[in-house]
Amino acid sequence: MTLSAQDLTTPMLTHTWQSTFSNPALYGQQPGQITIGLPGVSNDLAAENITYNELLYTENGRRILDLNSLPDLLSERNGIRNDFTLETIGASLRGDRLSAGVYHRLRAFGEADYPKTLVQVIAQGNAQFIGQSVEIAPLGFATSYHEIALGASYAITDNIHFGARIKYLSGIADLRTTLDGSLQLSTGEENFALTLDQDLTINTAGTIDYNGLDDINVNYDLNRIETDDLFSDNNGLAFDLGLFADFGPLHLQAAANDLGARIDWSNDVSNLRLEGIDEFSGLDILEQLLQDSVSFAGAIDSLRAQFEPAEDNNAYRSDLPSTYLIGGEYDVTERLTAGVLLVHYNRTINSETAFAINARYEVIEQLTVGLNFNSRRGAAANLGMHLLANIGPVNLLATTDNLLTVFRQKDSSRAAVRLGAALSFGAPKAKKKVEGKE
Repeated sequence: MTLSAQDLTTPMLTHTWQSTFSNPALYGQQPGQITIGLPGVSNDLAAENITYNELLYTENGRRILDLNSLPDLLSERNGIRNDFTLETIGASLRGDRLSAGVYHRLRAFGEADYPKTLVQVIAQGNAQFIGQSVEIAPLGFATSYHEIALGASYAITDNIHFGARIKYLSGIADLRTTLDGSLQLSTGEENFALTLDQDLTINTAGTIDYNGLDDINVNYDLNRIETDDLFSDNNGLAFDLGLFADFGPLHLQAAANDLGARIDWSNDVSNLRLEGIDEFSGLDILEQLLQDSVSFAGAIDSLRAQFEPAEDNNAYRSDLPSTYLIGGEYDVTERLTAGVLLVHYNRTINSETAFAINARYEVIEQLTVGLNFNSRRGAAANLGMHLLANIGPVNLLATTDNLLTVFRQKDSSRAAVRLGAALSFGAPKAKKKVEGKE
């Protein structure tokens, strides 16, 4: 249960180092014979139905979290996700027909789907559900891993390039629930007795240190980069395939990323199973809390006796979803290029298909600017922008699929940005004409 994300701008910038992450066939389109990929970062955040300003209000100059207003903003089911990528170093070599590339990057992402009733119970208590059974189980994951890739591009003909890449995945940390999990909370009409019908498994690796309900330590750092994890026992593989066709002013491409991707988690693994039907008298525990002679720890002991999950340490596998794209561009003039891109994110929780129309203009030889109009689930109309700068061998890239978010961050539920850099050396060899033929 994972998330895969690519922005809707960079795959079309076929002469940039960053475009090779979405299509290995583009190793053969780099501007120099040697390209060095420098550190870069990208992040894609999306939250359904809520924004920062809707969650917090200002009082006496202070921002205050208003949980009571949150349930009114939500649908029956709600999603939130974030995809973060840190590119460290990479390189590619462009030949006459065969080109190759290698890189390392850190990926950390997560997605959750939660019911409105969970937020209602947390923010407003369960008294509103007396005599009812409500679903309170959140489903989702958070995972991070190193990605080390080796790929190549080969010119099948002078116009068509085929690319392939193998990726070694080394897991850092993981936390996920079963997809079909359920926690049904019932509040009795008499004595406020609580019943929990449980069918949920939580798998973790390097994330949770569980010693009981009163001793749970969560250690999940999205930005954790440690060399000890570079070749860990938690590992797996993924494969990318791509095509690129160049017919004069017309450029076409198609790619499939993270085919067969998975990570087998076996080190520092913990499995927590919530199963069966448990119940206790909420009123009895409440009465204990009101007695001076009984501490809060006594109530925790009562809860722990009823709801303590079963724990074991079985290895498990997380399958990573694949991403598919197809796109095309046309050079309208020497300076103006227009294109379209269609991307399908085959996510386990919420699959998504996105569409973008883009155009870019070379203002001067060292600077290109562009805009794109894109549409995706939950955001039918977005305006994106990108900048490309070439200063000697230095190539700089900045893109966003949500330009208005830059100016209205706290009133937006989606934000995406990518920053990158690369060095290019040596112009590719030009084709020579002999007796009027190439």
